Amino acid sequence: MNNQHENTSEGIAYAYRPRMIGSGNSFRLGQHSLEWNMGGYPGQIAYPMIATVRLSYRPSNLGSRRFIAEIWPRSGAKIEIASASYKSPVAMEDQGPDYRAFILELHRRVAESGGECRFEAGFAAWRWWPMVAISIAAAVGLFFVALQTLRNGDMPTMFLVAAFVFLFAWQMWPLITRNQPQRYDPRYIPERVLP
Repeated sequence: MNNQHENTSEGIAYAYRPRMIGSGNSFRLGQHSLEWNMGGYPGQIAYPMIATVRLSYRPSNLGSRRFIAEIWPRSGAKIEIASASYKSPVAMEDQGPDYRAFILELHRRVAESGGECRFEAGFAAWRWWPMVAISIAAAVGLFFVALQTLRNGDMPTMFLVAAFVFLFAWQMWPLITRNQPQRYDPRYIPERVLP
């Protein structure tokens, strides 16, 4: 799946590979509807029938920056569009600029369709607040362990714990700050949930 984003006379297209094995997912913004082919299964939804669009930041297990758009129709299953494609078992290809252009145009078309769509950034509150609480508790616990090892004079362990605290903060800080729950106007998408 080489081309990720394409302007054609028939609409704007975007494609990505969600996993190494199997076919990729392709999407097209038609005149009146979002159309897709996911894993060989085609479908479409008229823009006014889109109930919710949620944008979030979700780095992959491989450490790459990745953004996700979740689209909920008024009836039917959730549709997911990612800003990165699997290239190999250990590498992902960033498609940020193409993803961004596609998502901006999707927002414009959904907003102009006259439907009642909710636009949400970040995680749902029920998911975000527990993540914040667990992260704070883990950070406090690691800080306490680092203080105890420093007090005991165990410098190698203290450096190991400090390195783990740094790694933990490096991973969790962007996840928490970029995914704070928020409703937004489709004309003003928060930059924190776009590449």
